[in-house]
Amino acid sequence: MDMTDITNMFSQPAPRLHWGGAIGLWDICRNKVIGVPVLDLFFEQAVDPDLKAFIKTGIETVTLPGIKNLQDFLEKEGLTYPPIAPRKKIDDEQIARSLREILRLSLYLDFHSLMEITREDVKKIVWDIVVQDKKAFDAVIDLKRKKGWLLNPPNV
Repeated sequence: MDMTDITNMFSQPAPRLHWGGAIGLWDICRNKVIGVPVLDLFFEQAVDPDLKAFIKTGIETVTLPGIKNLQDFLEKEGLTYPPIAPRKKIDDEQIARSLREILRLSLYLDFHSLMEITREDVKKIVWDIVVQDKKAFDAVIDLKRKKGWLLNPPNV
């Protein structure tokens, strides 16, 4: 028996990915996928050469490789993953997807803020914002459903 045999004896197969981990990876991947067209727009609009280089480096060395790693992992686990759309051409579905994610983040921030506030007058202001953001989120979901643009999380 050599060292490899001993190592194999004690190594355990990786446990199955649970739904919380799957949806977490899905959400991170989706957020990065949605960020690509925004970064492309920023790159196209930027004038400063250092800023343009910063954005380009971020896209090529952080965002796209991160998406690829997440997609590869989800695929290896037998799950679907959010696809990245063709670059430089943003279609209506991708715009609606980005709007949904912006509103989703707004709702996260709204609720986080609401839990930190102790003054009733400030809670009222934030609650009114929550209600409006939720209406906007529901409206973009309804539009996406109507157009057949909903991208559902993975089946586990």
